[in-house]
Amino acid sequence: MSEITSSAPPPSRRGCLFYGCLTCIVLALITGLLAVLAVRAVKNKLNAYTDSQPMQLPKVEMSDADYDLLQQRVAVFADAMQQGKPTEALILSERDINALLARSPQMKPVADKVHVSMDGSQVKGQVSIPLSGLGWVGRGRYLNGETTFDVSLENGVLVVTAQEIKVKGRPLPETFMKQLRRENLAKDAYKDPKNAEVLRRLDTIQIEGDRAIIKARGTQ
Repeated sequence: MSEITSSAPPPSRRGCLFYGCLTCIVLALITGLLAVLAVRAVKNKLNAYTDSQPMQLPKVEMSDADYDLLQQRVAVFADAMQQGKPTEALILSERDINALLARSPQMKPVADKVHVSMDGSQVKGQVSIPLSGLGWVGRGRYLNGETTFDVSLENGVLVVTAQEIKVKGRPLPETFMKQLRRENLAKDAYKDPKNAEVLRRLDTIQIEGDRAIIKARGTQ
């Protein structure tokens, strides 16, 4: 096992930037959405929207050898994309995405708080976030939620809209969801120049079954 692991070359800096960007975007979408819910919870009796214990999220197992191969696939795609060379689409399974979330160094503080799944054409997220950041009012409380998103990217424009949100197993009121469905939850992703650069170089993101198919501009 050690020979297999050590023989794999480290991912290029471009590759690190690419999958770091993807995982940060996914995380920002889910945590940003539930941050809105946290504010709503404070206004509408915290206990009604939060729990005293974190929700147990699924654990993703991936060997070091498989993770090295995943990093290499992402790095090859990212290098070609950055250099404007034709390349095959990058296909990421649920397992791949959750492994990147769990093992990317920049995700370490929140790696055990997010789990992503895909179903048909939608992305689903389970999140369990401690609310200690709200001060004494959130001490010992957790925002446990499940979200369903529509995700698309056309010509470098990422659009993510929430279709359903459940907190403590209960869907949010439809009056609230009607307003939220009009919002592009990915609009702030472009405020980070690195994220914006990567997104401009992408052509499409499609969710098919349990995988994401990511195509760079110029991909056949």
